[in-house]
Amino acid sequence: MLPKHIIRRLHQALERFRPAQGGNVAITFALVALSLVGLVGSAIDYSRANSVKADLQAALDATALMLSKEAAADTANQLQTNATAYFTANFNRPGTTGLTITPTYTTSGGTQVVVNGSVSVPTDFLGIVGINTIAVSSSSTVKWGSSRLRVALVLDNTGSMADSGKIQALQTATKNLLS
Repeated sequence: MLPKHIIRRLHQALERFRPAQGGNVAITFALVALSLVGLVGSAIDYSRANSVKADLQAALDATALMLSKEAAADTANQLQTNATAYFTANFNRPGTTGLTITPTYTTSGGTQVVVNGSVSVPTDFLGIVGINTIAVSSSSTVKWGSSRLRVALVLDNTGSMADSGKIQALQTATKNLLS
């Protein structure tokens, strides 16, 4: 395991400084080394948790989009089963634990599907100071419905449109678009 290897090498380095007579070298080295290992280790653990959060968000987004296609016809149990199946197909982080997925379908205030997810990421370096996991959570929302769409068309009616029946084609295309 990586932290034990680093601790063993740190211990070996400290053993080499033990016979020093001045004393300041060993104390200074120990304080700096412990602080440096702690900062670098916490940065590594945090980066790993941030990478898991990005994967979690991508999987939640894909799950919410897939659920939105069928959510109106599904029961709450079917919604949960489908959400779990879609999410596990998209999220592949074997080192994580405590995965929870919670889908919600509502029609009040507009039709929407909200999928919340959380997972725990075990730490390697922060475990030395007692932080054994980092909790990562995220949410994705898909809203849809019909609402009035206002469209403004800007059409070219300059003299160049008079050639080759362009203005008639423009009028036909505009009528087809609106119908």
